[in-house]
Amino acid sequence: MLEYVKLITDAAYRSTTGDVQKLREAGWKEDQIAEAVYITAMFAFFNRVADAFGVPSQDYLSLGKLTP
Repeated sequence: MLEYVKLITDAAYRSTTGDVQKLREAGWKEDQIAEAVYITAMFAFFNRVADAFGVPSQDYLSLGKLTP
């Protein structure tokens, strides 16, 4: 699933039905695959909006507010 999510993040247009079929064969259910795609797409959307408006990075890791 992580490889598929990376593919969607980097180049969603390269995703094929074969990629999704591999997930099914690995035991992932349709709703799980769909949810992974939705979450990945929404994360990318919010990052692009934040970048477009110049929202600075919160850098939670260096502030000690996020576990590495």
